[in-house]
Amino acid sequence: MIPRFSLARPRSLAEAFEAFAGAGGEGAYIAGGTELLQVMKMGFAQFETLIDVKGLDELRGIDTSEGAIRIGATTTHRTIERSADILAAFPGLVDLERHVANVRVRSTGTLGGNLAFAEPHSDPATLLLASDARVELEGPAGARALRLSEFILGPLATAREPEEILTGVRIPAARRGEGRAYGKIAFFERPAASVAVRLTVADGAVTEATVAVGSLTEVPLIVKPAGDALVGTEVDPEPLANAIASASAAFGALDAVEDLNGSSDYKRHLAGVLLASTCRAAVREATARA
Repeated sequence: MIPRFSLARPRSLAEAFEAFAGAGGEGAYIAGGTELLQVMKMGFAQFETLIDVKGLDELRGIDTSEGAIRIGATTTHRTIERSADILAAFPGLVDLERHVANVRVRSTGTLGGNLAFAEPHSDPATLLLASDARVELEGPAGARALRLSEFILGPLATAREPEEILTGVRIPAARRGEGRAYGKIAFFERPAASVAVRLTVADGAVTEATVAVGSLTEVPLIVKPAGDALVGTEVDPEPLANAIASASAAFGALDAVEDLNGSSDYKRHLAGVLLASTCRAAVREATARA
């Protein structure tokens, strides 16, 4: 049962900041509530005031007009999943969103809320980390932007100040010859392991590569040796397979967290399996963009 709380519905960011200040440190912002309300129901957190920001126009919507992709924080997973603009600009993100939890969660949960909660088994965080995305934050003192690697500090911990609101996510547009892909293995509704790859192909070879893993370590993590192992590889089947094997070996150094999904060794193995399919999907997209 959720403890009693008061609900504030501000009509602007300024009113939201005022409501938070008026809560005297006992308030929290809420959008979809798919994570926060569960935590409150289980007794892991309690707030006297919840400040509902989902109705604020400035926090929702999708904009691809300026080259980059900007997604408002309260845009739901379902909206992203069904967006023609996102499908054209970043098909891998649409595919990811189609497989987040279930339709009920996707219709209520928001991208900003997902990232702000920093649940270690989040789907979007891993792909957005590999894609060099930034989160936009605003508070009474002003606005700032942080890379995902700067924003997510640990399980359920971020660099967001308590009074700040995550207002949006900005993702660089794919360049010519660039491909981005995400894959996961999930035994329940959350990933047991996930891998994201962003790479660039020119003249039949990989010239740049970034590999990120999720649900293995306490935070989504870029595995630089894995990306480095792909650079310079021809994208023909045999050399690419050899490079993927070398890149997978880099997962052996990861401090994977053992949990109900399996042992550390097993989860590192899953990441290696995912890397093969995800890397090939990124190469296909990169080749199509050449």
